[in-house]
This record gives sequence, C-alpha cells and structure tokens, in this order.
Amino acid sequence: MKMTNETRKRHINKQLHALPLYSLEIPLQEIFNIVEKKSGMVVQEDGTPWDGFLCGEDGTASFEIAGYKFALRVMWHKMDSGNYEITAYVS
Repeated sequence: MKMTNETRKRHINKQLHALPLYSLEIPLQEIFNIVEKKSGMVVQEDGTPWDGFLCGEDGTASFEIAGYKFALRVMWHKMDSGNYEITAYVS
C-alpha cells in the first residue's frame, strides 16, 4: 500500500514531536534523520544535500525535502537556563 503525502507527514511529525522539547543544542542531524527515513533528503535550493548551521538565540528555518512539495520547519529559542526550546514539523 502506497503512503499518501498526508500520512507521510503525519508519521514524520509524530516522530519529531517525540524529540525532547528542551535541549542544550538543536538536534538538527537527528531531525534530518527522521525526515529522511520517511521521505527524502533535506536539500538546499540547488538540490544538493543541506550543508550549513543554525545561528542565533532565536530563529526559524525552512528546509526543502527532495521529491516532495512540503518542507521541514525548525524554530528555536534560547532560554535563560541555556537550554533551547525547539519545535520541528513538516508542513
């Protein structure tokens, strides 16, 4: 049975929501691994694998997923405790 895009997004988001909400660092590789396991590679605008880093105490980043018309969104906020509050989902 072929998985629909909505089902695929639901599966990915369920796994992303299982990650810890607070962390000393943004677990970007772990987030990418979850997405890539259920869909496609996280890529840059030119279609090559994403290569970069996130910076700043607060931010939002959108990542393309190869072969799909949906994207990975990652938001973070560094709290006074030094931990990041992290939200990631596919939309």
